[in-house]
Amino acid sequence: MRHDRMHGARHRLLIALNGLFLVAGVHAQQETTPAPAASAWQDPSTAPAEVLDITRIRTSLLLDATSARDRGVVVGDRGHILVSESRSEWRQVPVPTRSMLTAVSAVDNRLWAVGHDQVIVYSSDGGLTWTLQHHDTMAEGPLLDVLFLDSEQGYAIGAYGQFLSTSDAGASWQVETISDRTTSDATQPAADAADAGEHADEDLASTDMGEDEGDPHLNAIVRNSAGLLIVGEAGSVYRSTDGGQTWTSGELPYEGSMFGLVALDNDAVVAFGLRGNAFITRDLGVSWERLDTGTEATLLGGAAVPGARAVLVGTSGTVLLLPADSDTLRGYSFPEGGVMSAVLAISESEFLTIGENGLAAYQPN
Repeated sequence: MRHDRMHGARHRLLIALNGLFLVAGVHAQQETTPAPAASAWQDPSTAPAEVLDITRIRTSLLLDATSARDRGVVVGDRGHILVSESRSEWRQVPVPTRSMLTAVSAVDNRLWAVGHDQVIVYSSDGGLTWTLQHHDTMAEGPLLDVLFLDSEQGYAIGAYGQFLSTSDAGASWQVETISDRTTSDATQPAADAADAGEHADEDLASTDMGEDEGDPHLNAIVRNSAGLLIVGEAGSVYRSTDGGQTWTSGELPYEGSMFGLVALDNDAVVAFGLRGNAFITRDLGVSWERLDTGTEATLLGGAAVPGARAVLVGTSGTVLLLPADSDTLRGYSFPEGGVMSAVLAISESEFLTIGENGLAAYQPN
């Protein structure tokens, strides 16, 4: 039963979460790399990433970015990692994995990146050199986000409720599911069924989860001064007020999947996902207000901008800016970005988009 769900739900997850990014990446690898003989096969989780021409790499499939103390760091397909001090001139660095990397987190100059095959790689020097901390090629689905609270304590989350934790900077990882640390929240407002029915997409929002189907896919994790927040599949929400030791489950007023979270500098948190749906919470997910996005494009990435503002990106070249103290986002079109899975704020008005077309600078008019 679980494997039947894995086949269908993984397909929907890969399509919905990254707008065909992950599927396209796998297909591209199959088309451009001849199948090796059985004796020559290398486990992608432990095979070093291929170093390629930088022009090719920076226009290839890239999925996430962050800023360490000394430089920007971007991760993506086939274990590729790019770094830049200027955020304009990028170079590839050696990485000890060829598995797709989906997310990266920084604390000062220490970084952790996660991805397929439950891979976790670590850098202590701002992204210049990397070591493989953890991998499991038998894991059911990829890790999809990572967050470190300080230089020692961190969490990695992913498909089927994967919840990995470390208290020693990643030297060891405890592998669990979110339900191992979760209690339900009887006070959480129920989803508005009429609203969910109007906006949900059956193929993408459905999870096929029954009582025995396990945990939802976990797509994003953030923190603010009140605690930690996770969103994922089928409107699922988890919050923690004790540093991630225990979690309380809840629901969004929408049954579709949320793919990202942005913690604003006023302690509000924005969640965004399928069909242009976005919500804001000012009480760590106890209650949510719908934001007017003006689009049905799926939203996949976002970043905070100083002054309680945010920028969101998604499919069809969609860029949205959330002004301070507003519930309406301003829409822009950036066709060159294509399907964008992440965005890095270079300044208050200049952004680096990350996605199917690689890296592209964008400055809204």
